[in-house]
Amino acid sequence: MGRASAGKRKARETGQTRDHTVPQMYLRQFAEHRSRRHYELTVRRIGNIDEPFPAMPNHVFAVRGYYWGTTPDGVPHHAVEDLFTQLEGAAATVMKTVLDDPDGALTGRWPLDTEERLDLAWWMAAQILRTTRQRKRLEHASRDAERLDVPAEVAAIASNNPHLRYIVEHLASLAFTLFARPWGLAFTSMCLLTSDVPVVLFNAPDAEDQLAAAAACDILLQLDPHRLLFLPSAAMLARDLRKRTDHRLVIPGGVGIALVQVTYDVADAFVAHHPRHDPWRHWQPSGPRHPSPWNGDSHSAPMYSLEYDVLAPHLTVERRWLTEHPPPHTADRPDA
Repeated sequence: MGRASAGKRKARETGQTRDHTVPQMYLRQFAEHRSRRHYELTVRRIGNIDEPFPAMPNHVFAVRGYYWGTTPDGVPHHAVEDLFTQLEGAAATVMKTVLDDPDGALTGRWPLDTEERLDLAWWMAAQILRTTRQRKRLEHASRDAERLDVPAEVAAIASNNPHLRYIVEHLASLAFTLFARPWGLAFTSMCLLTSDVPVVLFNAPDAEDQLAAAAACDILLQLDPHRLLFLPSAAMLARDLRKRTDHRLVIPGGVGIALVQVTYDVADAFVAHHPRHDPWRHWQPSGPRHPSPWNGDSHSAPMYSLEYDVLAPHLTVERRWLTEHPPPHTADRPDA
């Protein structure tokens, strides 16, 4: 134990810890539970999408030294990473409430109570801010930008890491922005995937003002292979009064295919899905993805819109539809 602790301390001191950009507790929702501590995902690289490979949640979506920061006197500081760990623990409890209701695939305990909702809002805000795509956006935007002065307490956490400084400055405001919006809890018969950008801002993943984008646009968070949170945009709320409070919805499989495409389009480097809930049985990537200006992309971004009906409060979806799937179309089968 002493050697392991010493090794962990040394890793922190040198910034060589293996830091997850997407929480393991979230990735396990998309993994097959093979044994007591063995969870397995199917992962695909964006640059080699047709060659999936198996991986455990603790082995993917991680970057060495990603959250490393130092205080002015050179002492390593992992306050942001430790904060993420606290947020993940609280959010895991809320997700269990939402996803494990034995009475239906869409829990009757909706909306969440205030504390649960706040816990999940803080966690969602962290997922928007902490991604590798966000870091690349910030680095690209700041290449020619003048460096801003920051408060001493922020510099103490992130003096050598502008991305950490950005997280610290925006996390609370973004969490309360998400908390204040109406949420839709959804089921779809289409098998979903997630990515290294788990919370998707429709049509604005790389907006310069992420807070303004999060206040106005549609927002998507896949929760597991068949359930998701959808925060309707200001424009949608103007058209439909029923969506101005928390609600539930059922998304047809065809629309679910579009949501898979949206998730794929904004992923930075990887997507992941459950081994037995494979979107590729019904879907193949199409069209240009969201451009990556930091890679020299200059093509136009795809644009999305979604319309749906609100589910009546007394209705739900049977839990069996979380595991029972219609067969793929004959034309989609590899052996057809």
